[in-house]
Amino acid sequence: MDSGISFRMFFGFLAVAVCCAILSEAQMPPRYKRSIVEIDNPKETLQVLGNLAQRILEAEGISNEKRGLDLGLSRGFSGSQAAKHLMGLSAASFANGPGRKRRFVDDTQ
Repeated sequence: MDSGISFRMFFGFLAVAVCCAILSEAQMPPRYKRSIVEIDNPKETLQVLGNLAQRILEAEGISNEKRGLDLGLSRGFSGSQAAKHLMGLSAASFANGPGRKRRFVDDTQ
C-alpha cells in the first residue's frame, strides 16, 4: 500500500511541476535579440573600424622609435636590479656600511 501511495504522490508532484512550467512559458513575452546599436550602413561601419585598426597599428610603430619611454627592460637590466645596485652604492658610501670589520683592535699600533 505504501508504494502505491508514494507512486501516486510522485506522479502528482510531477504533473503539477509540468503544469507550472507550461503556464510560466505561456505568460512570458517573446524575446527578440536586438543589437545594442542600430547600424544604418554596416559596410561603412566596417570600413571605419578597419581604418581605426590601421591607425592604431601605425601609432604602435611610432611609439617604438628612437625616443620612446625606456625603463631599462629592453636591455635585460630590470628595475629590481637597478634598485639593488643603487642600494648597494648607497650602502657602500655609508660610513658604517659593508666591508671588513675588525674584531680585535690593537692599541699598540
